[in-house]
Amino acid sequence: MEPLGVYFKSVLCTAWFRLRRVQRTSRTHCTGRIPKLYTNGNVSIGRQLTLRGILLPSELGAADGGSLLIGDRVHINQGAVIVASWDIEIGDDTLIGEFAAIYDTNHHPVDEVHPIKLAPVIIGKNVWIGRNVTVLPGSTIGDHTVVAAGAVVKGELPPRVLAAGNPARPVREINSSDGWRRSNWDNTHPVSRVPRRLESEQLPTADSR
Repeated sequence: MEPLGVYFKSVLCTAWFRLRRVQRTSRTHCTGRIPKLYTNGNVSIGRQLTLRGILLPSELGAADGGSLLIGDRVHINQGAVIVASWDIEIGDDTLIGEFAAIYDTNHHPVDEVHPIKLAPVIIGKNVWIGRNVTVLPGSTIGDHTVVAAGAVVKGELPPRVLAAGNPARPVREINSSDGWRRSNWDNTHPVSRVPRRLESEQLPTADSR
């Protein structure tokens, strides 16, 4: 059972989303600061969205003429920025890490011969986008793929790979069946623990040198 404070914050957050005319909103789970919403465009959110904002709120929504579609059971961590100017789609069960940024526009022309770019971003189901990842306009991330912290996604990443770097490139394939989900609502995932150091293996202290 969730703490009473979290329950009331989630009720407040859900009411805020509905007041701002976010489509399809069921109960939204919020901890910490309520996110900043942009609803001049079309914003549609699936069931059981979770938003964490302990230190900083996230920003999400759609500018005028833009469309943001978020699937079911998506988790968005603090400081993330997801504001559609054209079209951003995020699949079910996707996890988005702290300070990640998903852009479907570059907002400003690079020079006088290259206009402002608008290109849709499609993120598949059961994707994990790590901390400080940047997803650039026109990118597609396949189902079940993991994007390592700090990566910059430009273009297409296939399904079921671990990708890293700038620009992000597949490092290896990952095992993920169609029915498996990374989000751990019921704490049933197996855990692999690396043994702690034994007392005899502890690093030397200043007094022991």
